[in-house]
Amino acid sequence: MKQNIRFMVMAPMAFFALKASLAFSAEDPGGAGNGYFQRFFVDGGPIVWFILLPLSLLTVSLIVQYFLVIRRANLLPAAVMSRMEKLAQASPGRPMRDFLQQEENFLTRCVRVALAQPDAAARENALMESLEQQSTALLRKIEWLNIIGNVAPMIGLFGTVWGMIEAFNRIVRAQGQPEPDQLAGAISIALVTTLWGLFTAIPALAAYGSLRNRIDAITAETAIAAENLLRLLPPEESGAAT
Repeated sequence: MKQNIRFMVMAPMAFFALKASLAFSAEDPGGAGNGYFQRFFVDGGPIVWFILLPLSLLTVSLIVQYFLVIRRANLLPAAVMSRMEKLAQASPGRPMRDFLQQEENFLTRCVRVALAQPDAAARENALMESLEQQSTALLRKIEWLNIIGNVAPMIGLFGTVWGMIEAFNRIVRAQGQPEPDQLAGAISIALVTTLWGLFTAIPALAAYGSLRNRIDAITAETAIAAENLLRLLPPEESGAAT
């Protein structure tokens, strides 16, 4: 767990360091100093510096965290499934109850809730409700990626509109004949903010879709495994997990 936390903290920092090093080193061949850092960071203005860049780092951190946590090895461990099957076949009494209290994952939680019910029909309903609650909790957690994926392009569009307004205002102030360098800052804001908005949104939405499919698949597998385990338990074991 400590290694996972350290990786979640270091990954965004390494990502930003890599981007910064590439930006500083990739100067124009002409030596004018107008490299990637100038074009994609400095010229982007405060909208990039204080909103989109931190949002992109947050997105990387969330993606790393969710992919480390939402895994079959954590939510539906094969060793736990095998152990529960052996206990259900051999001695489903106290050893099963003790094991269910020791382990915390998708399967043990829903089986623990199901076994607290008095009959087979109530067991099945409790099993489905527990799975739905657990999957919904995970879907709410990854919803942040969906929100970022939808908000980031809007922020980029806001910067584009702002930059175009500034560009036209400078044209008006210059009486229709502005110098090119007078428009460079406004046009950079208009283009770079859109780029950063898309740069943040695309991986966020891709990760959200992948994680949502993973949650659905694990939930379906857990439902099948739990139903198979409940069939192995005798009826008199109802309520034994309470």
